[in-house]
Amino acid sequence: PSEAQPPSGAVRYLSLGDSLTQGIGAADLDNGTFPALLAAKWRAAGCEVELQNVGISGYTAGQVLSDEVPNIADFKPTVITFQAGGNDIANSVSLDEYRKNVKAVLDAASDSGAKVIVLAQNEWFRSPDGQNYGENQAAQRVDFDAALIEEANAHGAQFVDMRSLYKQQADEGKWVEDGLHPTPEAYAAWADGLAEAVPAPCR
Repeated sequence: PSEAQPPSGAVRYLSLGDSLTQGIGAADLDNGTFPALLAAKWRAAGCEVELQNVGISGYTAGQVLSDEVPNIADFKPTVITFQAGGNDIANSVSLDEYRKNVKAVLDAASDSGAKVIVLAQNEWFRSPDGQNYGENQAAQRVDFDAALIEEANAHGAQFVDMRSLYKQQADEGKWVEDGLHPTPEAYAAWADGLAEAVPAPCR
């Protein structure tokens, strides 16, 4: 809706997700997260960007829906990124339940009029501590990602596929000392990939 659009082509970027969005593993949770790094790239390209990163470690898609999605109404974003799934697998959430929650998140995101960008899970299950969170994770991750991508396409969202990058980072062991989360360099590479896929979105 036109009344939700802020003046002067400013970008209002809301990032929804779990620890990967919150930036656990980054040296600086204000400036080192992938949303902050992406916002910085858009600013460097001439956009005015206000970022609200509401990602919370440990959150499932259902928790993103209940606790983070309400920020859409208040913040009136022009761009939304959404990433969740690893905690659903770790907490034995069923694929059907995950899809239902993803669909509801994307309903709200697309209804807002914002540009919606969706990211898959990284290969968290290949981290030193990752195998402690459930069974058959690699196979489940394929199924959960497939549901996420189907819903993204159905909602007209942009799926930015960085799964080959995630694999490369897992191959190279790019995990911080907690044995589960990506390194600052890994997050920087995500921001590079996103900036390439999503050029500066100011009018």
